Amino acid sequence: MATDYYEKLGQEDINTGTGTFTSRNPAGGTLASTQVGIHSWAVGQLETTATWNPASISAALSVTTTVTVTGAALGDYAIASFSLSLSGLTLTAYVSAANTVTVVLANNTAAAVDLASGTLSVLVFQSR
Repeated sequence: MATDYYEKLGQEDINTGTGTFTSRNPAGGTLASTQVGIHSWAVGQLETTATWNPASISAALSVTTTVTVTGAALGDYAIASFSLSLSGLTLTAYVSAANTVTVVLANNTAAAVDLASGTLSVLVFQSR
């Protein structure tokens, strides 16, 4: 029971935004915390969206696309999301060159997956 509570407290503490809050301590009393998000480690945020219709992906293979994110630099943090269910696929992103983010859609399932066209969203947190 106590472990679940601490995990929840940790999840709440990682929410975006900054500020302080007080939570009940399972051992008694209260815990004061400072709420932080990944943006707290970054000096700026960049984002873009693009329409993407990924090709059918056979089992154990992947497809990639690149998007322009002006200001992105090697070493920045990148994350991506897709507007449709990924149907078991894994979506990752990384800054591959100045102003360029590469997005990888990998199929670790046992069968081919063909997603429909959707919106790809990319967020870059500048690390310098």
